[in-house]
Amino acid sequence: MTVPGPAAQRFVRELDQLPPPELRGPEMLAVRLARACVAALPVDGAGLSLHDMNGLRTPIGASDPVASQAERLQFTHGAGPCLRAHDNGVSIGFDEADIAHNWPDLHAALIGETPFRAVLSVPLLPPLGPLLVLDLYVRDPQTLPGTDREDVEDVTIALTRAMVAAALGAPMQEGRRGWWDGPDALSRARVWQATGMVNVAFGLDTQDALATLRAHAFATGRVVDDVAEDLVAGRMPLDELSPSTT
Repeated sequence: MTVPGPAAQRFVRELDQLPPPELRGPEMLAVRLARACVAALPVDGAGLSLHDMNGLRTPIGASDPVASQAERLQFTHGAGPCLRAHDNGVSIGFDEADIAHNWPDLHAALIGETPFRAVLSVPLLPPLGPLLVLDLYVRDPQTLPGTDREDVEDVTIALTRAMVAAALGAPMQEGRRGWWDGPDALSRARVWQATGMVNVAFGLDTQDALATLRAHAFATGRVVDDVAEDLVAGRMPLDELSPSTT
């Protein structure tokens, strides 16, 4: 049996620590895993997201609220390192110049709303990858080139094993909560609910309804998740939206 490397050992030690009460539920596993990644690797934030076959993304856990916001910004802009890694099926690192070149608007949002200046996006191993992607965020872009990719791979293997074990131990059943039901995922579920509301109100398909929500988010300097929450809660009337078909 292969002996885990030091990074994987740090990951396992962190994961084995008794978490605070608010993180002990099975639906909080992804948060604990993201925090273990930060403890094991020279990164400042981490987040996990699930991509479906239609290109829609659901966050399932992040190390902290800032990492959660970084994911929401990528989702709002409809592009970014996470989606690129999922599409390509391989790990990809983006420093600040790369992000600015590929996604200027996303770059401006990340600079304005987070301290992160580089991202390493890593698809998990099968059977979870590439549908599940791990984003590793760093404040200093000079850190990224020096991050040992073998350490990242070892941690990704340990993370994948933990998630598979949890899924096998608590299979998806009606009423049963799992790592796919965390707070970030439930927040994104309101986006799908709001998308349905826009779909019915304006006769748009799913992609155009989501584009409408994104357009409003851009225009108001918000993230799609917050716009959707206001729509679903009735704090924002549908007629404030301008239907988009682009």
